[in-house]
Formats: sequence, C-alpha cells, structure tokens
Amino acid sequence: MTKVAFEEKYYPAVKETVYKTQLSNGLTVSLLPKQDFNEVYGIVTVQFGSVDANYTSLEKGLRHHPAGIAHFLEHKLFERENSEDIMAAFTRLGADSNAFTSFTKTSYLFSTIDHLLENLDLLDELVGDVHFTEESVLREQNIIQQEREMYQDDPDSRLFFATLANLYPDTPLATDIVGSEKSISEIRISNLKENFTDFYKPVNMSLFLVGNIDAKVVEEYFSKKEKKTLEQFTVTKEKLPLQPVKQTDSLRMEVSSPKLAVAIRGNGQITEAESYRHNILLKLLFTMMFGWTSDRFQRLYETGKLDASLSLEVEVNSRFHFVILTMDTKEPVSLSHQFRKAIRQFSNDADITEEHLDLVKSEMFGEFFSSMNSLEFIATQYDPMDRGETIFDFPKILQEITLEDVLEAGHRLIDNGDLVDFTIFPA
Repeated sequence: MTKVAFEEKYYPAVKETVYKTQLSNGLTVSLLPKQDFNEVYGIVTVQFGSVDANYTSLEKGLRHHPAGIAHFLEHKLFERENSEDIMAAFTRLGADSNAFTSFTKTSYLFSTIDHLLENLDLLDELVGDVHFTEESVLREQNIIQQEREMYQDDPDSRLFFATLANLYPDTPLATDIVGSEKSISEIRISNLKENFTDFYKPVNMSLFLVGNIDAKVVEEYFSKKEKKTLEQFTVTKEKLPLQPVKQTDSLRMEVSSPKLAVAIRGNGQITEAESYRHNILLKLLFTMMFGWTSDRFQRLYETGKLDASLSLEVEVNSRFHFVILTMDTKEPVSLSHQFRKAIRQFSNDADITEEHLDLVKSEMFGEFFSSMNSLEFIATQYDPMDRGETIFDFPKILQEITLEDVLEAGHRLIDNGDLVDFTIFPA
C-alpha cells in the first residue's frame, strides 16, 4: 500500500485549512473538513467544457466535434454497464447526485450524511468508464433536444446566449452549452468515446470533499486505492478566434416587457493566475456603475425605466473574458445608449468613488461570508486545479483592492473592448 500524504494550507482570512495532494495517477484531491456540518459534498471536476469541441491531440492532430459534446457526455456517463442509471445507486446510499457543464468544465457531485467511501466509489465509477450503445445515444439525443427547446423558450436564457453569440461569432461560445438542434443530432458514439478518452484522464481532473469528513479516513481510502500509473494529458485546447462582433441585434418573443442586454468583450490577455482577482475587480467596477447602490440605478428605478431585474454576469479566464448586463425595461433603446456611453466613459463616472467602493466591498464581504455557510457554494466555487487565487483568498483580495486597481481593470477591459447590445421585444 502506497501511503498518500496531504499537504496543509491555512487560509487565515476564512480560518480554514485545506488539505491537498496529487495521486500517482495524476488526480488532484483536496479536502476541507468542517466538523460543524452533518453533510459532505463531493465533487469531481473535469477540465472540459462547451468551448472544447475543437482541440489538438498530440497523436491525432486537430479534432473537430459537434457543439454540445461535453454536455452530452455528462448525461451519458450516468449510464452503467447494466443500463441502470448510476443516480439510482447514489439514492440507495441516501445521497443526492447531480452534474453540470459550463464553458470550461464538467462537474459531477454528490451530497450525503453517510456512506462517504461508498459514494466515493460510485463517483470514481461514474467518471472512470463509459457504457452506452447506439440505441441509448439516440434516446439521449431526444432528451437533450427537449432540454434545448426548454432553454429556447426561456427569454432570459435566449437573451444571454444570443448576446454571447454576438460577442464571439463563429466560436463555440456562439452556441448554447447544450448545443444546437443540428449539432446534437450529429453526435455519435465515436465522438463521445474520443472525448472521454482524451479529456477524462485523472491528470485533467480533480476531486474536492467538503463537510463532515475525517482527513485521516480519506487519506487511508486513497492509500489503499493507489494502483494506477500516471497517464499524460495530450490535448492542447484551442484559443477562441476574436471575430468582429455584431454590435446590435434583436428578436421577438412572448414577453410582457422588452428585455435588454448590454455586453462588452475583452480583447486583451488575462493570465490564469490573475483571473480570479480580475473577476472581482470587474464586478466591483460594474456594481459601482450600475448596481442598486449607484445613483444611476436609483434615478432609473425611480422614473420606472429600470426595475430589480438588472443582473450582472462576469466571466474571466485565460481564454476569454466578458461582462453582460441584462435587464427588463420599457425603454431598451434609450437605456442601451445610456449604458454604452457610461461604460465607454467609465473613468469619469460620478458613481466611481472611494466611498462607493467601500460600500460595495462591504456588501460583497457580507454576501461572501453568508455564502460560506453553504457547503454547496464552497464545493461548486472552489476548483483544486485552479493555479491562481481561489475563493479562500477572496477576503484578502477584496481588502487589498484600491480604487486605482478597479480603474486599471476597467481600462484593460474597456479601452480596447467591443460593446454589443441585444433586445428581446414583445411579439
């Protein structure tokens, strides 16, 4: 038996100790014991998402797969060799299980108050092999097409992904995470097996356990399982080409009021190490300008031009970064003009002050520490494979940020960024 040893890292800002190791097969494992909880969350994350439909393999060269392949594979991995849904096996152990696919990752998780090691075995089985037939793939195509149609009928989902498509035309981001009607119908067993073989390698995956766990028990569990040798990751992920954006666009749906999105694409390079901090900086900037504490929001709200539906989405990683503001408004053309002008002239914005920054930072502190009472939040927001700062660094980062830092981040995004807007009008 090869003994597995975890390294400890203490985060004083959140008063938490994270235990981390890499197994001989390459899998990164992290633990966060929290004895004041009864529950445990376990989550395996694969560095493989919707933007990875095209990639270069060391052995096979450039590979192209239908959009939605990562999400489709997420669905099919729940099928066991005997055609049983592995979710039923989790249920028999008293655990809840789920999975989700994002732009860059696929995650599989369970929550339980008992049978931790048995659930870990199931999670290992879930991501360790594939069992599906031509018939089951065809059946899944129908299920995912129905899921896609559900998203197509959701005005907020349509608004977000249509805006994203105009920010990143002719890239995987231009298609919904689930894929298009055409791409879903084109997915075959060969696509699924090739993507599983190329991406579902332990060295490209991580496991994170948080909650009522005994680190020594987990250490012993992995010490007994240490058998596999390291399999190298031989994939190079493709950079997203930056085509000219479609600056304005619209469609009509059954909505009671127009819906507007104003978005900006960053065209500069953000390193992986600075991604988490940069995300926080942009959230601070756009919250100061457009959040409910801003004078701008209060004026628009009081005059009935804007309501509480205003939301902010910030996505930052080394391959792409963007900001999208979405809202319901009866004056989408006027508001789009106002928002776009404010973004371009952000450095002179009256809402960007030291006092307002302190207020927004205080709110973000409160929201963060409230969220840290949720094991699900911690499990889904922390990735052991992140090479830069993480959620456990959040209080320290937020405390150190100055107004100059926020303005600098704004210049990096906005000075050479591309703005778009998208409107959904009532049919």
